[in-house]
Formats: sequence, C-alpha cells, structure tokens
Amino acid sequence: MNTQFKEFFQSKTVKMALSATIAIFIANKIGLQFGVTAGVIAILSILNTKKEAIKVGVKRIFSCTIAILLSGALYIALGNSTIIFGLFLLIFIPITKKLNLEEGITIGAVLSTHLLISNNINFQWVINEFILSIIGIGVALIFNLYTPSLEEEFLRNKEIIEDKYKSILSEMALRLLMDFELQTEQVDIEKVEKLILDTREIAYKINNNYLFKNDCYYINYMDMRIMQLDTIRRMKNHFERLNMKYEQAVILSEFTLNVSVNVHEKNDCIKLIEELQILREEYKKMELPKTREEFENRATLFQFLNDLEDLLTIKKEFKKNNCK
Repeated sequence: MNTQFKEFFQSKTVKMALSATIAIFIANKIGLQFGVTAGVIAILSILNTKKEAIKVGVKRIFSCTIAILLSGALYIALGNSTIIFGLFLLIFIPITKKLNLEEGITIGAVLSTHLLISNNINFQWVINEFILSIIGIGVALIFNLYTPSLEEEFLRNKEIIEDKYKSILSEMALRLLMDFELQTEQVDIEKVEKLILDTREIAYKINNNYLFKNDCYYINYMDMRIMQLDTIRRMKNHFERLNMKYEQAVILSEFTLNVSVNVHEKNDCIKLIEELQILREEYKKMELPKTREEFENRATLFQFLNDLEDLLTIKKEFKKNNCK
C-alpha cells in the first residue's frame, strides 16, 4: 500500500495537478494578475529528471526575462497591437534560439500577451510577470526534485539480460556437441536488444537524477551489453555452416559453457581470456584437417572462438574502465 501511495505521488500527472494548484494559489494569495498563468508554467515545467528540470528551469527564467523586457519596451515605444506582438515574436524567437533558450519560447510568449492587453505598462506589470514565472518554475522544480528511484527496475532488467545471455551461450555450447536447431531465434535477440535499449534509457534517467555527480556506470554497462549482443549475433550465424563434430568442438563447448556461467557483472574475464589463449594453442597442435569439409568446419569453429574472445574482451575493457 505504501509503495502504491508513493508511486501515485511520484507520477507526472499528480505532480502537474498539485504544482499547478499550488502555483495558482500562491500567485492569487500575493495579489498577482493572471495567477492562472503560474499554474500553466508549473505544468509545462514538470519534467522527468532532476538535472533536466534545473537546466530547463534556468533557461526558462532567462527567456522569460528577455520576453518581459523586450515586449514591454516594444509596447511602450510602438504601442499595444497584434502587429507589434508579431514583431516581438520575430525578434524574440531568433534570440532564444541563438542563446539556446528555446524551452522558454512558449512561456515567454504567454507572458508577453499579458503586457499586450494592458492599458498602462509600468514597472509593477514587469515585476508581476517576472514573479509569475518564478512561482511557476519554482513550484515545479520542488516537485521535480521528488523523483522515483529507478535503481530497482534497472537491476531487475540487468538480471534478466544476464540470464538471457547465459541461456543463449549455454545453448550454443550444447549445439557444438549435438546437431539440432538453435532455439534462440532472431526475434529473441531483438527482444533482448529492446530490453537493453529500454534499460539504457533508465540508466540515463538515473544519471540525470544525480545533482552533484555524473555517474555513467549503468549507461556504460548497457553499452557493453549491446556490443556483446552484436558479437552473439555473429556467433549464432556460425552454426549455419557447422555440420560436423570434432574434438575441437567438444573442448570449445566446455569452454563456452564456462563462459555462460560467468557472464555476470562482476567477472572481469581476464582468467577466461587466458584460458582461451591456452585453448587456441592446443588447437594449433592438433592434427590438420584431411578434407575440404573438415577444413571449413574447423575454420568456422576457429571463427567462433575468435568471436568468443571478442565477447570476453568487451567485458574486460568495460571492467578496466568502469568501477562500481
């Protein structure tokens, strides 16, 4: 029940509703004109991550300030009319784009319309519009800082991905010994890839919810798994050309099975790579193939071994460059 209650208040819909209501209440309470606008600004300022909320909030404050001062100056100098409002937009929009403040175009335009319909633009009107923007953005920022923890979802997905890799590799190990169709279809690999990409998005959100640090470990972990998945695709394709069983296949099967049970996050794969090098040297000492078919099959096994090494090297480099 507590979890459901927490998720309810962390939902974007509830944040929008509450922040808008509170912003309007504050604006009306202190006697501002167009208090509803503070609520609209709050709704537009509810975002997905803390870093994004702060970054966009600062940009909107700057763009709103530009909009208020620019439109106020134009209306005072040239009069309040639709044509002057259009002139304001012709100047304001390029400025915001030049300064990379596009997120504030809509809000700035709305604030400008308040001055447009005013009969007597003065300093009090300018302050009114500025405070409206501060209230809307500020209230939304408070709600944006209360974000759900995505760690559990990330770790759950990570475990599913690792289990799937283990299943694929162990199936390949068995296929090296027995003649049967791999059950891992292209659609299964595509499902794993989608899960990895979705989980990488979660990793980006986790990183963007850190206000005072930039921890890309989870992002890099998912990038590593994507690279490994490309290697797994190549390994899977080798079985289309493999139709004979040899001593090399038995040894490679045992090693592939060992890799499958050590596919977890903590393994740096250094020992496995050393074992693979020993296996490669043993292959070189074996009797040469006697037929063309045997040569082609053993060449395929060797390519499989090379891809397996790539799989392990990708993981080793990840562990070398990332600490957790």
